Amino acid sequence: MIRNLLESLHHDDFEKLAADIKHSLEAHRYWMQRITTALVTRQPITDSQFIAEDAHRHCHFGCWLERILKDELFQQGSFLKIEQYHKLLHDSARTILNQLNFNGEVDVEAFESFMQQQKEFFDMVMMLFEFSVLNKQQFDPTTQLMNRRSVDSVLANEYSRMQRADDYYCCIAMADIDHFKEVNDVWGHDVGDLLLSHTAKIFNDAIRRHDTVSRYGGEEFLFIFPDMLLPQAESVIERIRIKLMNASINHHGNLHSVTASFGVTQMCRHCDIKGSIKRADIAMYAAKENGRNCTVTIDSQAVTRQTSYDHLNNEITDLMRQHCKLVQHDSN
Repeated sequence: MIRNLLESLHHDDFEKLAADIKHSLEAHRYWMQRITTALVTRQPITDSQFIAEDAHRHCHFGCWLERILKDELFQQGSFLKIEQYHKLLHDSARTILNQLNFNGEVDVEAFESFMQQQKEFFDMVMMLFEFSVLNKQQFDPTTQLMNRRSVDSVLANEYSRMQRADDYYCCIAMADIDHFKEVNDVWGHDVGDLLLSHTAKIFNDAIRRHDTVSRYGGEEFLFIFPDMLLPQAESVIERIRIKLMNASINHHGNLHSVTASFGVTQMCRHCDIKGSIKRADIAMYAAKENGRNCTVTIDSQAVTRQTSYDHLNNEITDLMRQHCKLVQHDSN
């Protein structure tokens, strides 16, 4: 579940997740304080938010949890466990409060069960909170995209999925902003950072939720397209390239536009991840040599029809360059 979240959530999602969990936990601590005070003072609690059969749906934490569970991304793993622990906590609280309200006494075993449910619930929520806080550090601060270290785990997960299923496919693409050094030299690094952020937003807004785009280093970006064949990835990247080319951003009265060169290939189950990245990189540099602001693909299946799978792991640039295909588009 945590790996799936890392693949699917963006920087702002992690920021909001951490803030929501913290706020909801604070509300639940107040709920616990009310119960503790009632037990110590032996004062009954009759509020429905404490003793109703569905009380877990009406506290602040329960309302937040119900809202996010409407999103299928969260209908798995730790969130479903938290939902279960949260309900059990409210059930055990209702048990001891009913005992207090009707008998003035609380059974020791029921109280110990309540305290155990409280511990399990808070331990699970704190684990998720720590995860959300930690992963805020896995994003590049300039572009708010995943950084290289965090995207490596996504690549590893996709590679593992390919090893388990012969009919599973994944494509990757490298992108490099054209003439970026000149932007920094002429306009300064503040404009360079602005164009990086501008480019990242266009890239991020143009992909599916379960796709990934990361800042791979400098002005380079890496796309990961799970469950996608090469022709589809080629079409998506071309759409993104054109969208970037046609966009501009105003900085102190100066309009700045940016283009990028793209290299697209498939991840290959018969070679390592480094070999697939290398192919995408070769295709991207071929796009640079073709005049920039274009897309070049390398079909790994076409390569293996001429050579062995072992060669895909070797840096045989000349062979790969022979399989570079420039994507033709009417807008070029």
